[in-house]
Amino acid sequence: MSQFPSVAGVVLLLLLLACSCVTGEKCSTPEEVKCASHHKCIPLRYVCDNDQDCDDHSDEDLHLCRAWRNDCSRGEVRCKRQGESSCVSIPAYCRMQYPPCEGDLDLRICQMLHNKQLQSLDSVVLTDYGLGDSNLGITQQEKEEFLLAVNSTLQHPACPPLYTLLDGACLSVFYPGAVSWGEARGFCKVIGGDLLTLNNVSQYTALLTHLHHTRMTRDFWVGGRYVNHTQGWTWINHASINLGSPYWALRYEGTCQNRNVTSRKTGRTRLANGGTCYHYQQAPHHHPVGWCVALTYQHYYYMTDEDCILRKSPLCVYTHEDIQQLTLI
Repeated sequence: MSQFPSVAGVVLLLLLLACSCVTGEKCSTPEEVKCASHHKCIPLRYVCDNDQDCDDHSDEDLHLCRAWRNDCSRGEVRCKRQGESSCVSIPAYCRMQYPPCEGDLDLRICQMLHNKQLQSLDSVVLTDYGLGDSNLGITQQEKEEFLLAVNSTLQHPACPPLYTLLDGACLSVFYPGAVSWGEARGFCKVIGGDLLTLNNVSQYTALLTHLHHTRMTRDFWVGGRYVNHTQGWTWINHASINLGSPYWALRYEGTCQNRNVTSRKTGRTRLANGGTCYHYQQAPHHHPVGWCVALTYQHYYYMTDEDCILRKSPLCVYTHEDIQQLTLI
């Protein structure tokens, strides 16, 4: 039996992931955006044009304009896509999918445009712009047809279709597909789950053993992301993500850093090993909002921070109450 779903199943998967929609009050045209503190709409071309068009001055916010301007013309940003590099409008950059643009645009701007309202970048939380809950708007019949189209190699008799039992939980290691972080979460919700959160070392060890045993080579999205500068790295269940060992991949940094050690007896903190400077760290890099947690083959499935718009496979956990008390059999 083939390891991959039928062509119809793959097509339906892409259709499901592409049909997310949002609701809410909007400006009269797609080329407008609301000011931050009231319902006045201004054309996007007025944003960061050195002329205050919003009464609250949100269209000329210093931090917003610093991210808005770049080496392209005003209102444009460089997009690297399919081997080419060109300047495109910021809304076009945010809309492009399959594949998305690769560039230096702060994804909080895309989220802000998706929300159709200006706001301080520090207050932006990535949700709907490919990074949060998706209203996929599919019918139960479409869901059933999709599940039937996928072969049984990913199944376990104690779990629903597409899931296998691992360390007492039903996980879907859906390697045939590769999508952005937000689309991966949308896919997990379609099949009755959500992106996996790693809650303890035992669970993580069992997952690593499974991935190595099955000789997996795909990269996977899990349910963590850098939410904002206040919340930092957070799981989708709002728990903080533990930084360092044993979860994060070991990374080499060009600049070295000292490490501190605290005495158990005195509680005093001092420089470790006489102030030796180290180039390796076991933690995420320092990135702006728009980065999510992945398990990558390159890093032996230790956690790494990756651009949320990159395409990786969903790693889902079934969230139905009937599965919560399962044990390995």
